[in-house]
Amino acid sequence: MAYFLIAFFALGSAFMTWKASRLWRNPALVEEFMLTFAFLPFGPDVKRGEVRSVGITAVSLWAITTLIVQASLETEETGASMAVFLVSMVTLLLCLLAEVAVVLFNAPKAIVPPHMRDDLGVIAARRARRRGRREA
Repeated sequence: MAYFLIAFFALGSAFMTWKASRLWRNPALVEEFMLTFAFLPFGPDVKRGEVRSVGITAVSLWAITTLIVQASLETEETGASMAVFLVSMVTLLLCLLAEVAVVLFNAPKAIVPPHMRDDLGVIAARRARRRGRREA
């Protein structure tokens, strides 16, 4: 079972990295990615935010893969294995924080695809819509 999980997450991480690199270079793929998030019960702002954070998702999947590999190896807790564990955990936690920041605020801009850096985050987009309704 451990080998299946390792293979599943490794292949999923590689696939997500490939998809994220394609999105990073090709603005025409944004709509295709939006369709893949159609199952989410949120509005289009959140779905677009999830598309902006696909690269972060790929990095977090690699961190999860590393943790699964390390958990499946029955080795002693050495300094090197603890370092790998800590780096993977810190990476995963930072990715979670970064994903929330990208979805809600579209920041930091350096981790957002270049063609999506001018998007409004979920909070700013909702504020802009409320302002537009009040002015109408």
